[in-house]
Amino acid sequence: MSSVPEQNGGPPAPIFNMIHRFFRESFEEVSISSSGHNEEEEAQDNAEKNDSSTIDNDGEEMETGTTEDVVQNLPQPDLHQKTGSPTNKYYEALRPSSAASPKPMRNMKDHANSVSHTAISNLKRHSSVQAKISSHSTRSHSYPLSNSSHHHHHHHHHHRDPPARERPKDDKWPERDSLSFTRSLVFYGTGSITEEHERACKYIMEVRSMRKKYFGSRGTRKNTVTSDEFDRICREETLEFDFNDDGVIRLFRSKERKSAACADCRRTGNEEQQQRHEIEHEGVGLITVPNIDEFVNDYRQMEFICADGAMRSFCFQRLQMLHSAFKMHVTANGTVENEAQSNLLGTDFYRTMKIDNHIHLAAAASAKQFVNFVGEKLESEGDTIVMEDGSTLKEVFESAGLSADHMTIDAFNVLADYSVYQRFDNFNSKYSPFRLGEVRKIFLKVANIIEGRYFAELTKSVLARLEQSKGHNSAAEMRLSIYGMERGEWLNLAKWVLRDWGGPFPGPVLSTHNRWIVQVPRLWRIYSMKRKNCSFQDMLENLFCPIFEATLYPENHPEIAELLNHIVAFDSVDDEGALEAPLTLTRPSAWKKGQNPAYCWQLYYLWANIEILNSIRKAKGLNTFAFRPHAGETGDVMHLAATYMLSTSINHGINLEHQVSLQYLYYLDQVGLSLSPLSNNFLFKKIRENPFPKLFKRGLNVTLSTDDPLLFHMSDDALLEEYAVARASFDLSMTDVSEIARNSILQSGFEDEFKKKWLGDEYKRGITFCNEVKTHVPLIRAKFRAEHLAIEHMLVNLIASGKGEAVLREMMVHFGHARNAHRNILFDNLPDVSPFPEQNQL
Repeated sequence: MSSVPEQNGGPPAPIFNMIHRFFRESFEEVSISSSGHNEEEEAQDNAEKNDSSTIDNDGEEMETGTTEDVVQNLPQPDLHQKTGSPTNKYYEALRPSSAASPKPMRNMKDHANSVSHTAISNLKRHSSVQAKISSHSTRSHSYPLSNSSHHHHHHHHHHRDPPARERPKDDKWPERDSLSFTRSLVFYGTGSITEEHERACKYIMEVRSMRKKYFGSRGTRKNTVTSDEFDRICREETLEFDFNDDGVIRLFRSKERKSAACADCRRTGNEEQQQRHEIEHEGVGLITVPNIDEFVNDYRQMEFICADGAMRSFCFQRLQMLHSAFKMHVTANGTVENEAQSNLLGTDFYRTMKIDNHIHLAAAASAKQFVNFVGEKLESEGDTIVMEDGSTLKEVFESAGLSADHMTIDAFNVLADYSVYQRFDNFNSKYSPFRLGEVRKIFLKVANIIEGRYFAELTKSVLARLEQSKGHNSAAEMRLSIYGMERGEWLNLAKWVLRDWGGPFPGPVLSTHNRWIVQVPRLWRIYSMKRKNCSFQDMLENLFCPIFEATLYPENHPEIAELLNHIVAFDSVDDEGALEAPLTLTRPSAWKKGQNPAYCWQLYYLWANIEILNSIRKAKGLNTFAFRPHAGETGDVMHLAATYMLSTSINHGINLEHQVSLQYLYYLDQVGLSLSPLSNNFLFKKIRENPFPKLFKRGLNVTLSTDDPLLFHMSDDALLEEYAVARASFDLSMTDVSEIARNSILQSGFEDEFKKKWLGDEYKRGITFCNEVKTHVPLIRAKFRAEHLAIEHMLVNLIASGKGEAVLREMMVHFGHARNAHRNILFDNLPDVSPFPEQNQL
């Protein structure tokens, strides 16, 4: 469609242009198809970029400008414009002629004959009036108004433009946009904007700024050098580090370079540089992050905001409207989406990539695979010494009264059952076959007398299945554990991963179809019992000192440095429902009591040190690490407030259903949620009560993962089983499961070259630029999600800036004009019908 042309020398209503950005429709015959364009047209369309702010797939604003900038630069409507103004002259042409007194209508045809034909022709000439302004979300089935109209479209059928993936730079939408449906989720009536709404939106903007401060790194400061100088120093100079009493790494230039730099500043008289070096000498370091005092203050403010009544009411209203919009969209467009998906030839759900974002390595094998592996080792390597006391594998089993006849899934007793529901302790014991800790140590641990050989061989057989793409195309992000109990854990793990284990699957424990994530169990209570007179700081040093040393001095720590190249994220795991201490400002060096510190306190110290580490690695051109902790599986719902502030995405998150404020925030920023309904079903939430379908329909960035296939799944392909159960349980369409699979790639830490292969070269521009043939997600679904997210961002920003009421009042006026124009078209084209009492309501 073309933009609204000027009329009578004046521009169209300024606010109408803004509305037109989101609410539009074609009243011409439309052909619903997401694949009706060739590659050359698509490439040309992809080359056009929007000058205004665009929300990317992670919910952050693109570099072209923030949503706030768009709101501040909007032209302000003149709500006191007189009827004779150019703006209203435009709409005068749309109104029925009022020169003569209205006469009673005998039927609808009489009324249609009384409609001004000038208005009808004006309406057809000005395509922007075709913007559909409605409070529903449906697809428009439009029909030709006349034979000439039909011929006109037939003339253009062979060279029509492809659907627009974003707002065209010149505002000229394709003449026949095949993805026309109503986008509005705005209620225009009296009371649609209240003081409570304004307060809620201001709160939303405040907490979104908090997220940018921590997750977005806006609070990370370079103290003694500029950003460019910091990057140069990290690349060219030798740096030193230590742990201060606050529990966060401090980074310094070497003493020799520091002294030389100070002397140069004194000699050149550069007072500013000299002050920076003096700050560094005082112990601040090259780079700092917000300290624990600042974080706790922000966290408590977020707790207050999320509990505010106005905030909860507004967020609940918006989530309900998003839910209803999806239901209406699927009702009207479900058949069209299925048809569009069936036209994406050469691929299907099984052949598109799906990533298991959340899987613990110790439980990555299926129960059948594990039992067969143990049976084979007992038969072929019964005489292998596997215990420190010299016991062989056969002797370990015989001493427990076990034989080859016990090599069954039921005897192993690893599958979850009713005994683990709400019992994390019983769940953990399921990792030990026959309830024998020795068997778990022999087969599912890295640290043992055989140096983790059985565990490596079992893992490589699991990775081999992924690489062979048996059943369907999938990949994984498996968790390796670092406990922080010993300083040497990182080196032992690196040697285990990088060693060539030979056998049927030679080479290191690496795969093109897997990326490693390091999980840090929150086990301070156990650490404190093993180490007398220790502090939480000792645990942090065991966790972080080895990887800082490997990053700064890789030549001295080659194994760990190489391992870090294959790690994409850090996770924090354990029972969230376990008793923990209240949140305090106690420093790690002072935390010596046996009780676990608060969840968000522990997460802060993981995030803070990862943030410093990432700054160094980014400056040196190395890979960086996302923070993707377990959260919201059980326990305090406000754990999700901490992860909203600190993390890229989370695992689980089912507790979001209990906190609508956080749920809406997770939606706005598209924080990833990797849910595991089968795991939840056995542990904390029965599948019929699982909030996954609700979160998905509302548009949150959700995907499916397996968590622990050894315990929760019956088939050899746990991820496919997860999708199959979810599809049947939650009544998901094939478009739905394809969208969920696409989300798994977006959430993953796989490198950009792989994401381009699986999503398309332009995926970073937003989900509407993902290649639908690669993702198997029809463009109409991607546009539905993207445009509704854009509407929510625009609405929140408008209301927060105090412009919401004025804007919506103007929108309501324009809606009235458009409604009259729509009615005139209907009356002018409907056949003779008998009069009915409600006809004057149109």
